[in-house]
Amino acid sequence: MNDHSEAAWLTQLREQLDQDARDLDAATASRLNRARQQALDAGLRKGHGRWIWLPMAMATTAAAILALTVMLRSSEPVLQPPTLAAASAADDLELLASSEELEMIENLEFYAWLEQQSLDG
Repeated sequence: MNDHSEAAWLTQLREQLDQDARDLDAATASRLNRARQQALDAGLRKGHGRWIWLPMAMATTAAAILALTVMLRSSEPVLQPPTLAAASAADDLELLASSEELEMIENLEFYAWLEQQSLDG
C-alpha cells in the first residue's frame, strides 16, 4: 500500500465509523458513553497510583548510590607517609653527628674512585 491509498483507506474507514456511530440508538450510545467514562476514570486512578512509587524509587536509588560511593571510597588504599625518606634523613643526621665518620665524608670522592676501579678491574 502506498501513502496515497493508505490515506484514502483511513479516510474512508473514519467516515464509515462516524456514520455507524451516528446511526446508533440512544440506549446503545448511552451504554457506550458510560463504559467509556468508567474506563477513563479507571485509567486515571490507575495512573495516579504509579506516581506514588516514583519518590520511593528515587529515594531508594539515591540511597544505593550513596552506599556504593561510601563502600568504594573506604576500600581505596590509604596512602602512608614515605618512611624511607624519614629513615634516610635520620641516617644522614646520625652520620653528620658522629665525628668518626667525618673523615670518610671528606674522602668520599676517593672511595667512589676506588669502587669504580674495582668494578672495572
